[in-house]
Amino acid sequence: MKNRKWWILASILWMAVIFIFTQMPASTGSSTSNTLENLLVTLHINAVGPSGIDVLNLIIRKSAHVMTFGFLSFLLFKSLEVYRFSYVLAWILTVIYAMSDEYHQSFMPGRTSSIKDVFLFDSIGAFLVQLITFLIIRKKKLKNMKP
Repeated sequence: MKNRKWWILASILWMAVIFIFTQMPASTGSSTSNTLENLLVTLHINAVGPSGIDVLNLIIRKSAHVMTFGFLSFLLFKSLEVYRFSYVLAWILTVIYAMSDEYHQSFMPGRTSSIKDVFLFDSIGAFLVQLITFLIIRKKKLKNMKP
């Protein structure tokens, strides 16, 4: 129970990190695409054309959504673990924060917000992490119950 305050603090800090990255112009799609293109040139990988870079950019950016909000979901779960329905509460709070983040992003120059990011990537990342967490905890409980 006394570790709970650290999980709450970690959740708040992670939300602050998300908030800060939302404000950064370096987080735009074109910026990530340029960085990816420069990296491929540095690594002497010339076989990837502009359409390939666009696909890689999309995969990287959407994977970042899944992982970022999946991690937030885990931190929130650990903060709420003492409560009934902590998995659902953590998922709901993560989705609400993702919606507020997309809204915040709509005010940032050079950034676009998309509700699809929330419901296709952020919420699915949060759900997958909650599912994995549930399965791991369940497996540990079943293992401890065996004589």
